Amino acid sequence: MDNLKVIASQRNWIDTRSIDSLKQIARFKSVKKVVGLPDLSVGNVPNGMAVLTKDYIFPHLIGGDIGCGMSLYEIPLGHAKSKKIKVERFEKKLEKLESIEDVELEDYEHMGYNLGTIGKGNHFAELHLVNEVKDKEAFERLNLSESSIYALVHSGSRAFGQIVFDKVAGSYEPEIGIDANSQKASEYLELHNKAIQYAHKSRDIIAKRIFKAIGFGEQVNRVSATAHNSIISTPNGWIHRKGATPTDKGAVIMAGSRGTLSYLVMPTADTEGSIYSLSHGAGRKWERSSAEAKLRDKYTLKDLKRTKIGSRVICKDKKLIYEEAPQAYKNIDIVINDLVEAKLATVIATFKPILTYKE
Repeated sequence: MDNLKVIASQRNWIDTRSIDSLKQIARFKSVKKVVGLPDLSVGNVPNGMAVLTKDYIFPHLIGGDIGCGMSLYEIPLGHAKSKKIKVERFEKKLEKLESIEDVELEDYEHMGYNLGTIGKGNHFAELHLVNEVKDKEAFERLNLSESSIYALVHSGSRAFGQIVFDKVAGSYEPEIGIDANSQKASEYLELHNKAIQYAHKSRDIIAKRIFKAIGFGEQVNRVSATAHNSIISTPNGWIHRKGATPTDKGAVIMAGSRGTLSYLVMPTADTEGSIYSLSHGAGRKWERSSAEAKLRDKYTLKDLKRTKIGSRVICKDKKLIYEEAPQAYKNIDIVINDLVEAKLATVIATFKPILTYKE
């Protein structure tokens, strides 16, 4: 199909069902282009895709978790202090929490709909240390330090976004969409934009709560913040991103699988070929429904609470630990290499997770 492109090398694992889903979407009314990114996963509406349309929008292509994204935060420690980081102490503090809602913040403004909570599924808050700086000049331009401790937060708009989506779900033909100039589209997009702002604020609160819980206070430096579930108006049309990171926000973080490194990358100057989008992370290899069955006989809960690179996982939901195990995800190194080889991004630095917190 002339309007469908998949960016992935032969080394990458791409399920044929994902391609079939993209082909179906490419036939929708007013769809100009569909791009599958290297982290493309299985689903009727797969994660890891960008869709460009002309006169119509398709809210179901991004679903209810509007504004879901990733933000990276830094707390400078100084070289001497960074050597004294004790992951075991952080782990004990976070394990005592019933929820990060237990951590009160001085500037916390209640907005309802679970603001400042992580949510389930693949959402998490993760503590990182710099593993390797690949582009020192770019790293220094961002005023980052190898001695800092970092938090990577992946979450969305929680119930807020679902309520926004539910207002239009079922009110239009999925293959036709909603006329972008209609009142219905205007009302949806106004709430959609609020959900994106909500998700950004929520990630800020989550980072502050995590840092405060482990004893570092509330003052944090936001390094990168992007939404990878959104519908955005551009001069070329409407860009729908589902698990796809925009390329107009500067340096962006791409999560590994809790058992692998995460990458801070810089989009290149020309990303038109990917609809101005990059991957958002490793992407799922197995569907959540099958991951537990594949892993339960091979790994105990204790096995999965310590990853192969030594990081620790805190999650009280036993089923979720299996569903979200690193083994259920694709190889982040291959995903990043595919983006680099496609000349869509360059690597600034890699980050090593030391502790993942899931609710």
